[in-house]
Amino acid sequence: MQVRRTVVYTILILLLAIAAAIFAGMHFMMIPAIAHIESREASNSVLRTVGMVENELGSLEGTAIDWSQWDDTYFFATDRNGEYVKNNLMDKTFTSLQLNLMLYYDLNGTLFYGKGYDYLEFERLEIPQALAVNPAGDILDEIRRNERVEDASIRGIISLPEGLLLLSINPILKSDSTGPAAGYLCIGRYLGDAEVAKIAQLTSTDLSVISAADAGTAWGVMHETLSTQEGSAIVRISPEGNTITSFVVIDDIHGVPAAVFRVDSPRTTHQIAMESLLLFLYLIAAIGCISVLFVIYILDHRFLKRLSLLEKKMKEIADRQDFSARTRLSGDDELSSLSAKIDHTLDALEEHINAERAAVESARIANEKLTLLSKITRHDILNQVTVIRGFADLSRDALASDSPANPFIDRISSASAAIEEQLAFTREYELGGDHAKPAWFNIRDLATGIVRTMPLCEIDVDIDTGDLEIYSDPLLERVIFNLVDNSLGHGEKVTTIRLRFYEEEGSGVLVYEDNGVGIPYHQKEIIFEQGFGRHRGLGLFLAKGVLSVTGITLKETGVPGEGARFEMRVPKGLFRLKQG
Repeated sequence: MQVRRTVVYTILILLLAIAAAIFAGMHFMMIPAIAHIESREASNSVLRTVGMVENELGSLEGTAIDWSQWDDTYFFATDRNGEYVKNNLMDKTFTSLQLNLMLYYDLNGTLFYGKGYDYLEFERLEIPQALAVNPAGDILDEIRRNERVEDASIRGIISLPEGLLLLSINPILKSDSTGPAAGYLCIGRYLGDAEVAKIAQLTSTDLSVISAADAGTAWGVMHETLSTQEGSAIVRISPEGNTITSFVVIDDIHGVPAAVFRVDSPRTTHQIAMESLLLFLYLIAAIGCISVLFVIYILDHRFLKRLSLLEKKMKEIADRQDFSARTRLSGDDELSSLSAKIDHTLDALEEHINAERAAVESARIANEKLTLLSKITRHDILNQVTVIRGFADLSRDALASDSPANPFIDRISSASAAIEEQLAFTREYELGGDHAKPAWFNIRDLATGIVRTMPLCEIDVDIDTGDLEIYSDPLLERVIFNLVDNSLGHGEKVTTIRLRFYEEEGSGVLVYEDNGVGIPYHQKEIIFEQGFGRHRGLGLFLAKGVLSVTGITLKETGVPGEGARFEMRVPKGLFRLKQG
């Protein structure tokens, strides 16, 4: 059935709409939120490694303070005592403190002692050239910016040809932290593979560290990007879409990018979200299929079968035209209620049909009587008209040709002829001939023929309709005749009658107007009522009824004192202007 398909399609469309709405919501809300969370987690991962490096620098600074603010170190800086080196700067000191460099500078920044040691490989290291040759013009300038040397210190990371170095430089003071400063102590630890692996293990990340100078070549991180991203993470997703990479730039002690930390992480959050979304869509599809099957089952057993039965009964009633039959559908629901209402409608229809048949029969009998009466009356009137015309002819013959009574006798003859024509028209209309059917009428020809038969005397008639034709009942001629007759009988001072036509809003408007006394406002509606006026109201009543047969309306719109004005509004398609 059509209903079954409609219900199924409706449910499917509804489910698709719900799925689309959910998918759109997830696409525009959930997925961006997940991407934001994923990006934030990736940023946090790499920033945790930076935090761990900060902790390492803090620990390194603590060690540097312990050694730089010690009387033995202070005296070593002032008298270069060799026992200090022998007793304190052994290899095991570097191993226990996990240091690679310990460098001693005088106040001018000149290195007077330094030692490098690899505490992992247990071997000596060369002192970096950048730290051995007059670093005062470089690193120590940062320290000297303090007003008091005793308060100056610096820590951070620098990029050397030997690798990335974590360092802390502090002024050499006495054990009670007083001065004057005797020089500077620099301790450092290379950020090598082992140190990076330790940080990665502590932060549970896949960490890689590279100098900023090499990051563009190795990882495709542009120098312009590095110069604007210090302290914040750069997050990228791999072309395969299964890995998210976060970068962070670390500046050296001069504020120049020194190192780039990189953390690669699997897109676990994104994968879980996508799997959840897919599972949710599968769930909606499953619910949709189950819902469709369930609804179809309920419809078939509780609705569609009974609806088919009702449809079958209604078709049988319509095919047999047996309006005495009834549907009588059992049950106590909307369908049974519909069946009862249909049966009630059939009851009313049957009563109406019986009443209509009786009315048709009564109308037929009445029409036969009226037709008979019309024939008798018309016959009698024609006989009397013949008598009038005969006596008029006799009177004309009995009078001299220049008798003043001749015009009146001619008027009697014309009126008699008009009555004969009208009776002939009613006979044709009654018999249902061609003259009784609606047809196209040329308004100019029709109006011209009417005014020729009427005593207009000194009245000017202006017919400005062009070659207008209107599709109407043949009694349209009587309508125009009645309007002219009303102007003659009621206009009192009429000197001009005008008939014109124009189009308005798709309709045609045929206007009849005169310059008589017009019609008062309070009579503009009642003049169309049956029986109104001095034996003439019936004419306008019938005129309005005749025009309404083909949908033409009649309305009086004149101004009292300026003349009567009747508008006949013709529907679109019922008027035409012939060309040429």
